[in-house]
Amino acid sequence: MARPKGRTKTARVTINLDERAYALLLALADRDDAPVAQVARKAVVDFLNRMEPNIDQGSLPLVRPQREDN
Repeated sequence: MARPKGRTKTARVTINLDERAYALLLALADRDDAPVAQVARKAVVDFLNRMEPNIDQGSLPLVRPQREDN
């Protein structure tokens, strides 16, 4: 199945957090009633925007992309 038009391609990233950072991430996700991944994505995009404001980050999807069948 082809990727739907208008969707941006995403990449999976794995990070390691110390216990304090992970606890804070969980607390923010719980406070906002949001998935941890969504909170982490927003944090990364906010950081990148502060570090390099000329990079267009576009909009992040709020739903999980559907998997393509090979």
